[in-house]
Amino acid sequence: MRHPVWRGWQPVAGLWLAADLLPAQRRLERIVRAWAPGCRAWRFDEGDVLCFEAPRPMHCEHAGGAPLCRIGAHGLYGGPLTAPELSALEPADVQLVVGAALRPLNFSRAAPLDPSFALDIGDYALHDTYDCRGALRAPRQERLARKAVRDVLGGRIPPPSEERESFLRSASARGARGDADNGSLRERVGGARDGIAHWLLSRFPSLAGGRAAQGHGSGTGAGQAAVASRATGARPQRWREWLVKAALASRAAKLMGMQHGRYLRQLMQRFDDGDLIEALRHALPIDGDGRDCLGQAFSLPGRRDHLGLSGARGAHASFDFGDYTRELLRKRYRAAFELLDRQDKVDEAVFVLAELLSARQEALDYLVRHERFGQAAELALGWDMPADTIIRLLMLAGDSERAILVARRDNAFGPAVAMLETEHRQHALRLRREWGLALVEQGQWLAAVDAVWPDSESREQAARWLLAAESAGAELSARALVQRACLLPDTLQHYAERIGEWSDPLAPAAPRVALGVALAECKHSNAALSLLSTRMLPALAADRAVGANDLDRGQLARILALSADPWLRADLPPWSLPAAVQGRRLWDAPQALDLRMPDGIGLHSPCDVAALGEGRYLVALGEAGAAVFDSGGRCLRRYAVPAFKLVIADSGQVALALAKRDSVWRIARLDLVGHQILDLGAMPLQFFADRFDGIAWSVVSGERISVIDAARPSLDTLWSVGDLGGPVAQARFLQNDELFLVPGRSEMVVWHYRTAPRRVLVSRDPIRIDGGESVLLDPHMIVAKLSMATNEDGNVRFSCTSGAYDGHIDLASPEPVDGDHDAGLIPLASGFLAIVHGADRMRLYLVRRGRGTGIGARSMAQIDWPRAQLQVREQPGRLVLFDQEGRVMEIETETSRARSMVLL
Repeated sequence: MRHPVWRGWQPVAGLWLAADLLPAQRRLERIVRAWAPGCRAWRFDEGDVLCFEAPRPMHCEHAGGAPLCRIGAHGLYGGPLTAPELSALEPADVQLVVGAALRPLNFSRAAPLDPSFALDIGDYALHDTYDCRGALRAPRQERLARKAVRDVLGGRIPPPSEERESFLRSASARGARGDADNGSLRERVGGARDGIAHWLLSRFPSLAGGRAAQGHGSGTGAGQAAVASRATGARPQRWREWLVKAALASRAAKLMGMQHGRYLRQLMQRFDDGDLIEALRHALPIDGDGRDCLGQAFSLPGRRDHLGLSGARGAHASFDFGDYTRELLRKRYRAAFELLDRQDKVDEAVFVLAELLSARQEALDYLVRHERFGQAAELALGWDMPADTIIRLLMLAGDSERAILVARRDNAFGPAVAMLETEHRQHALRLRREWGLALVEQGQWLAAVDAVWPDSESREQAARWLLAAESAGAELSARALVQRACLLPDTLQHYAERIGEWSDPLAPAAPRVALGVALAECKHSNAALSLLSTRMLPALAADRAVGANDLDRGQLARILALSADPWLRADLPPWSLPAAVQGRRLWDAPQALDLRMPDGIGLHSPCDVAALGEGRYLVALGEAGAAVFDSGGRCLRRYAVPAFKLVIADSGQVALALAKRDSVWRIARLDLVGHQILDLGAMPLQFFADRFDGIAWSVVSGERISVIDAARPSLDTLWSVGDLGGPVAQARFLQNDELFLVPGRSEMVVWHYRTAPRRVLVSRDPIRIDGGESVLLDPHMIVAKLSMATNEDGNVRFSCTSGAYDGHIDLASPEPVDGDHDAGLIPLASGFLAIVHGADRMRLYLVRRGRGTGIGARSMAQIDWPRAQLQVREQPGRLVLFDQEGRVMEIETETSRARSMVLL
């Protein structure tokens, strides 16, 4: 036999374990290690044979035994045989090559092996299981909920009158009948029924249709929220604009002006007569920012029952009396505030500032000056003030727990620490330490070190975080080395070997590039940084010359200046940088990308796959847990927790592993740097985002949209909105936007939230769906109808219709088929993944959506793939495609580079 063994990568169908090389126990151990469902094993006198259920792609030199492969339909062969050698063989189940000669073996002469007898489970204790059905806890929602103003001010404000309650009940009944704009017609000064508007609507009934159609809520959403969402301005109501025009056309405007003028004269007279409290009960708010204005008010405001503060922003109608009248009111309000302040009537004075002058920040400062920190904090939270203001007031009120929750909700630790550090150092110190912990929970280890380093007592903890970062991926380790040289320069000498490896131009360039960028951004200078720059700059320049990095002239000059080495400066020639290689963006490329996935199958069946960067992937393997694989498909580390879905942090250092358990999802948090698993419990989820910032995670549970704190087992609700009008039918989580489709009583409504830089409600629009399959896409093409059908040419026509846009594209099949094609479609942020099935293979098309009505859909890439059940994950800058047979392909959307592998 000229070739006695198989070499290189081969589709291995079994292993031969020779008895003269391995004892029986060692052979059995190797069989157990390679065992999978469907495998079979036999024992001969000469050794053992393990047969796989299906061939596995393996490197023969690392197979763990002598590889056996099939040649033709029958038999296993120990080496590649030529045609003459095959023709001389006698039939056998296994053909081994021993001493350059063939040795046939038949399973009929062997004893079957059961590897389960090799597993000793005698030391395992068996315990009764617990009934956990009663252990399901709901996320806590009460700690950051808004409080009513009466609760904030205690017993200082009298209870509302019976007349007020009767009026509110009647207004609510009118709103239920559609007469009062669904309750959104709330005059800021409250009062009587809008008589003039009612008369105009009765005279011009065609205007009434626009009243109930409003309903763009402010950013607070509906229902009681655990943390009030960041409000966006209410839209002016169209029916008010129409009524203004109708009033002008019918000369009712003159009547309205007379009524408003009489009201203002009476108000001014009360101020001039010194009847201050009664004047304030009738006073009109001024100087608002107009953000929540619904439009012109028509009714006269009624008398206030009390001088209380509104606890939250709300939509309101307004009066416009002109600049002169507004200035007169402003002077009287200021005089009233100064008088109440002198009389030490703090509550009434705050009312004038906040409600009449709309000077809410001044009102908060006034409460702080009187050391009413608790009231100021509650009002700031209800008024939707900036996060740093809320945090500062909560800390001053002694409510550090809620202050930290607000900071975690809005990522506002930095500004709040800056506000507190000068006068309240202890509060700033507590907040700084929590800031560092929050950054670690987000996987931002180096930022956490920077956050706590000014605190001398936290530097030991910061050094441990720095060590953890150095043990993570190569690029994070390289950036951590620069931070070490900056903060702990005396310890850099212990990293001489690592520095020597990275400074070798023949070593991989990726960690060296990360180190070079960090050096160029460094704002400090010391001997350690100078030494590191001197060692790295020649290799960085060599990388730049061959296009291995894209450092510009300025970055290289900063590294040279940081080195401060005159000999290096003298040896370096003038910079002559070649043009940086421009990557081809996937969705903007002029030509379609053509890719192919090989036929080989993996050893694992992934449920979900996420790219972690640096050629590493986190794979959910169902009940078998989660594992990290490298770009060659080799398993690097396992996490023993059930994982069917993955949620990846933006840092790539933290993940959530989810497993469906009846009606709830079990949630576990994976620390991919410290390799720790934290069980967060279980909760019912209808929809959830597949990415988060490491703390705040968007979910839909029941009829409520929530953002929960997924860093701690308490699962605190950081933000929530309910009473959506029905259950959420579809949810779409994009990088900076979230869309929710909610079926209402008569129409579908799409809630659109913007999540960056802070969460606000952008719109709440009714839509009409005429039938067919419709999906949420993005904020520009919110809902579209999608269809795929075989056309007369035998190809598949993909169509996308949304409003005036109607785009289509014809997609070719990988193989001719009889009848209609089997096809599938997956929406993406910038387009779609269309799947056209053939008999044995399928073709994937990345289709970009048309941009405007004049440009149709385009195919940006086509991928030939073995027929299998395919899934796709979108991540910033990349697409990850995978199937249930262990094939994975990653496409970088910025450069169109593709990497494929099988899970071994």
